[in-house]
Amino acid sequence: MSEHRPVAIVTGASRGIGAAIVSVLREQSWFVVGADLEPSESVRDDHVQMIKGDVTDEQLWDRLVDAAKALGELRGVVNNAGVQGQGARLVDTSLADFAANVAINTHSAFLGTRAGLRHLGSGGSIVNIASNAGFRGVPRYGPYVAAKHAVVGLTRSAAIEGARDGIRVNAVAPGPTQTRIMDAVAESFNASSPGAAREKLTAANPSRRFAEPTEVAEAVMWLLGEKSRYVTGTVMPVDGGLTAL
Repeated sequence: MSEHRPVAIVTGASRGIGAAIVSVLREQSWFVVGADLEPSESVRDDHVQMIKGDVTDEQLWDRLVDAAKALGELRGVVNNAGVQGQGARLVDTSLADFAANVAINTHSAFLGTRAGLRHLGSGGSIVNIASNAGFRGVPRYGPYVAAKHAVVGLTRSAAIEGARDGIRVNAVAPGPTQTRIMDAVAESFNASSPGAAREKLTAANPSRRFAEPTEVAEAVMWLLGEKSRYVTGTVMPVDGGLTAL
């Protein structure tokens, strides 16, 4: 394998935004090591190696880094894995449910960010997938909102630490996106009429639509690439103007 091949680690790589990120990276001739609890064969080819595992497991990150270095030059880490959780009021949320949400959304981002700071060279880029919910409150999704606020803080702190080594750390904050997670969110708001809930969520967005996963992936690709080489510590909303309200 050529040591000059650019390689990125992408978590939650099998579906939704993660699969779109893998697709965009392949189009740009990057190689990818993807991690997922249920790896998809549909995103596996000569440019993509999928590894099954729990992204909150430190040992998995050792495997991901070793696999990436075997493919080429590790140039990027994209911490995309996450869960929305079950919609419920905070008074009805157990500590176990809160902790599980924080573990998947925040611990995984910490481990991936730490791995990037340890193993990327100058010019490397870490991109954390935060959320529009990392800027604002969302009823019934307190644990998720708390976790995504933490990802925003982690990103900014890591950017300061990585700057002296030439490693950039940024985040992308998607709003509602056309994924199965948003289908579950709409159902949690209105189980009897999830379509009506989707219409309400769409109407609340200045752009009057959800994002396509590829639109989020393109923002990630820009942050991984050379054209953003002086951009670090930023959190980029990709939400159709929702955070501008």
